Amino acid sequence: MNDNHPEISIKSFQSPVSEDIALNTVIAVVSVSDKDSGDNGVVDLHIPDNMHFKLRESSDNYYELVVSEPLDREKVPEYEITFTVTDRGSPPLSDNETMTLELLDVNDNVPQFPQLFNTIRVMENNAPGALLSSLTAFDPDLHENQYLVYFIIEREIANTSMSMLFSINPENGNLYALKTFDYEIEKEFLFHIEARDSGSPPLSSNVTVHIIIVDQNDNAPVIVSPWRAHGSVVEEKIPRSTDKGSLVAKVIAIDTDSVHNSRITYQFLQVTDASLFSLDQYNGEIRTMRMFSYKDSRHHRLVVVAKDNGEPALSATVTIKLLTVETDVKAYSDMTEMPLEYDIFSDINLYLVIGLGSVSFLLLITILVTIVLKCQKPKPSKAAPPSRNSVISERNSTIADSTLVSNDAYWYSLFLAETRKGKLVVRQPVPKGSRYIVSSIPRGTGLSETSDSAASTLQGPMQRYVLLFIFNTFVHKISTSVTHYSIPEEMKEGSIVANLASDLSLDVTTLSRRKMRVDIIANKKYLDVNKETGELYIVERIDREHICPTKSSAPCYLRLEIILENPVRIFNIEVEILDMNDNAPQFRRDVIHLDISEATPKGERFSLSNAADPDVGANSLNTYDLSESEHFNIEVQTGRDGSKFADLILKKTLDREKQAVHSLILTAVDGGIPARSGTASVIVRVLDTNDNAPIFDEPSVTVKIFENDPIGSLVIRVKAADLDEGSNSDITYSYSLYTSERTQQTFNLNPTTGEITVRGMLNYEDFRIYDMEVIATDKGANILSGQCTIKILVEDMNDNHPEISIKSFQSPVSEDIALNTVIAVVSVSDKDSGDNGVVDLHIPDNMPFKLRESSDNYYELVVSEPLDREKVPEYEITFTVTDRGSPPLSDNETMTLELLDVNDNVPQFPQLFNTIRVMENNAPGALLSSLTAFDPDLHENQYLVYFIIEREIANTSMSMLFSINPENGNLYALKTFDYEIEKEFLFHIEARDSGSPPLSSNVTVHIIIVDQNDNAPVIVSPWRAHGSVVEEKIPRSTDKGSLVAKVIAIDTDSVHNSRITYQFLQVTDASLFSLDQYNGEIRTMRMFSYKDSRHHRLVVVAKDNGEPALSATVTIKLLTVETDVKAYSDMTEMPLEYDIFSDINLYLVIGLGSVSFLLLITILVTIVLKCQKPKPSKAAPPSRNSVISERNSTIADSTLVSNDAYWYSLFLAETRKGKLVVRQPVPKGSRYIVSSIPRGTGLSETSDSAASTLQVGVLCSRCVA
Repeated sequence: MNDNHPEISIKSFQSPVSEDIALNTVIAVVSVSDKDSGDNGVVDLHIPDNMHFKLRESSDNYYELVVSEPLDREKVPEYEITFTVTDRGSPPLSDNETMTLELLDVNDNVPQFPQLFNTIRVMENNAPGALLSSLTAFDPDLHENQYLVYFIIEREIANTSMSMLFSINPENGNLYALKTFDYEIEKEFLFHIEARDSGSPPLSSNVTVHIIIVDQNDNAPVIVSPWRAHGSVVEEKIPRSTDKGSLVAKVIAIDTDSVHNSRITYQFLQVTDASLFSLDQYNGEIRTMRMFSYKDSRHHRLVVVAKDNGEPALSATVTIKLLTVETDVKAYSDMTEMPLEYDIFSDINLYLVIGLGSVSFLLLITILVTIVLKCQKPKPSKAAPPSRNSVISERNSTIADSTLVSNDAYWYSLFLAETRKGKLVVRQPVPKGSRYIVSSIPRGTGLSETSDSAASTLQGPMQRYVLLFIFNTFVHKISTSVTHYSIPEEMKEGSIVANLASDLSLDVTTLSRRKMRVDIIANKKYLDVNKETGELYIVERIDREHICPTKSSAPCYLRLEIILENPVRIFNIEVEILDMNDNAPQFRRDVIHLDISEATPKGERFSLSNAADPDVGANSLNTYDLSESEHFNIEVQTGRDGSKFADLILKKTLDREKQAVHSLILTAVDGGIPARSGTASVIVRVLDTNDNAPIFDEPSVTVKIFENDPIGSLVIRVKAADLDEGSNSDITYSYSLYTSERTQQTFNLNPTTGEITVRGMLNYEDFRIYDMEVIATDKGANILSGQCTIKILVEDMNDNHPEISIKSFQSPVSEDIALNTVIAVVSVSDKDSGDNGVVDLHIPDNMPFKLRESSDNYYELVVSEPLDREKVPEYEITFTVTDRGSPPLSDNETMTLELLDVNDNVPQFPQLFNTIRVMENNAPGALLSSLTAFDPDLHENQYLVYFIIEREIANTSMSMLFSINPENGNLYALKTFDYEIEKEFLFHIEARDSGSPPLSSNVTVHIIIVDQNDNAPVIVSPWRAHGSVVEEKIPRSTDKGSLVAKVIAIDTDSVHNSRITYQFLQVTDASLFSLDQYNGEIRTMRMFSYKDSRHHRLVVVAKDNGEPALSATVTIKLLTVETDVKAYSDMTEMPLEYDIFSDINLYLVIGLGSVSFLLLITILVTIVLKCQKPKPSKAAPPSRNSVISERNSTIADSTLVSNDAYWYSLFLAETRKGKLVVRQPVPKGSRYIVSSIPRGTGLSETSDSAASTLQVGVLCSRCVA
């Protein structure tokens, strides 16, 4: 019969194993057997199908458990492998054995960040050291493979390392800011953070961090226009005739914050007359809303606030003082700057002033005409007396003198005329019937400057020689001689170079008229000439190196041309720019890197980059200096072109192990006074040679290990150090020939890390001491090595663990269980002997239980303290057994004890008194608060019901005012509350659980109704019979500070909202009345004057302190009355806007009358003098003249026909500045026609040398005789 169960025997089982174990590796060897025979003795062994293992039969009834699929500890840390053996009997019998296979971790997982790109927003003006974010990565590996270290991957932005701006905690990845950020300077940062585990080799990953600096509104707007020279007050002037809508000023402000915070709006903070000016809130333009009137003040004060869009908003203000001026008297207003409170020059005043000025002008002209007529005395005429004529010339002439001398009928004198372009001097006897062309000589030729009375006699045959002489003189003046000046570079703007007028012998007064200018050849305009003084001055700073960029010892010139017109003259000027030591020597590179081997012999030379100095001569580069160094000095060399360079000389051999880098400062110094210099850093990096052998930390080491140390466990890590670098410091570890073969088979030496690990099984009884010698060898060209001797001692171990057996365990139990009740019975045992077999059992100290020994190796677990489920709902009781071996071994068993709930806790509110503020005018059914209690019990002991404890107030139950949700404690209002009627409520709410018996507690609720500003102020004084207009009368003789009226308003809201302030909403004259903002008293600020209107309209607004504020207004109409004529004023009610006959009007009328009277007297006297007939002259017969004049002609045409040899001819010349009168004696019987060339012909204006042709036709009736 099949009466024997098959048996399983685990021959070997390897646990734990590494998770990267190779496929087909044998994990366990299992044998199976069955004592039955036949089919009953045939057995089959199998394991679960979902395993990464398979069974492979090695021999009869022997099976190997091998790895069939790759293992991953992070997915499955351990495997419970159940071996099941079944025979083929009927019925089949089976047996099983379960083994736990643990996996050892391998560092095969890189750290993982939750996201690869992190955007962190940081508010600017943050505190240094503030936590920005926690960038934590996760590594699923274990132990050292899981321990992560965080650090910032260095990156420089604007020469600033990220580690200077941010810091990261290497243990937990917390990122901190090391400085305060400013959005206006730094807007964002982008860098990487790396997380690296501690495995071998270590694995790492990084995350990109994007720091965005968020703008705060920390910059107030800055007013940039209008410009303010002093303080914040800007003074502007505007004509009183300005039209409606004209631009008065434009306020421009800028804000350096971000787009949202920098949006600026403008508004008036204070304005003298709100009806006169408007301000565009977006572009800051101040414009007139209407035209100015005579009632408007001359002075206006506008305070404009520019406010940004931040929270809270920041602002800046500018005060603009406007002065309105009359267009005709603007200059006088600018000089006096007399503030006038009212317009003196009203319409009637202006008419009076114009009338007074006109009459005064007529009086002055009349007096002058009278004097001229009175002073004219006719001279007796003789045969041919000489006549002196005074000529007032045309617009381009100064004064022309004409002297006429006649010795007979054929000799005449032509006059001298001086104009802006020259002088005309001609005196020539004129034969009968001859014609001459007289040319004007340009002033520039010098003929008119040598002598004011010089005369040039032009005879007909000599005309061509005179013209040739004039041309040669003109060409001589446009000479090509060069004037030389020398100036240093970098002179200040406006500095005087030379006085060209003096140096070139020019008349200073003619420079502006002759359009003197400077042309600089092939350069921009560095110099200019002052046409008033003739001084050549600096317009822009001159840099010699910019003008003459080629470094040369040749002089550097600026070539100028001085050009004058009328006549044209050109002067060549050369200005030599002298070099100044304004440039320091500068190296092409700020840092010079040199790599020098430490084996380099002393005396070796190394070339350094030379410096450049754009200055020339002594100001150029002179020498080099090197900072103090015991290893280096320099030698200055001079090139063929004069340039200087330095060689670095090694004066002492280098040792990289003592100093790997040498930092030197190379200084280039020029020869200027004072000298300038430039520096460059010389970084010398010393290259390594293999001159140091590896050295172990300890040349001889003794190590103790236990016999049961597993394979792969670390015995010791030897470490050697090599002071060299690179491949010269790479060390390889190996066993020497003196290490036995058995030792090498038992222990493994890692050639890279120097770790010695257990390779084979250790047994204290087989072998106790292992000796080995380890050699450390570097990888230099000439290989160097070091040795270390290691002795390994194997110690005996306590290799049998004690065992625990739970005989009984009671769970769950009620939380009110009695003390000393037995919960569990436990037995312990240990197979070892001696101290290794003596065991002790204990549980954690912080438990409300204790162990009580009942018999040998048997213990009872009893309750030692009262239990409370609400504090600890269950206990994890760990029984730990430990032997007394060395080292001691232990085992533990954990049992879970659950506690059953008892209704022993009342519901608990967070606070026993709740104050709830409810805004009045609330909506019925609005949620006021959630009054939730907590009961730590479970199930029905935890379920709470809420209700209001009834209480009546003014015959009103609380349940009619409030409602509570019995399930969650939400409190609702059932009606709308009014603060002015009900201000508070006090009642209780009870919470009761569903236990048996039920427990309850209550909370006091204080409802406070919060006032809203829902009542506008009500004006109670002054009393208004109809509407909102109040009429009052006040004497015009009222003193300053007198009470005009008092406005009183009341508000039924709470104290805060009912605070009322008063202010004028509209006032006819702001300078006349004042309003106290707190008590509402309206008082006069000055006495009434005759210019003040009789009617005044005051609109007062009473505003409360609520949010938003509510207000009420009252309009007060004031009528000012005269005390003596009060009755008449009441009947007529005729408002007079201003007094027509003011003091100034009276003075203007008196002045106008006086001047008019003087004008009348003067005209009468002139008429009387003119009517007096002068006595007839015998010598001078009457002459008849015909004069025809034109406005645009140079000389008016005059024709004289005379039969008398001693008649006179008057020539009338009319110019733009006056008239020309020439009186000429004419021989009897002669006939002359004198013609002038009209201005429009252009002969006198197109050319400086154009000739004015005077044609003289002489028709003599008695010339032959």
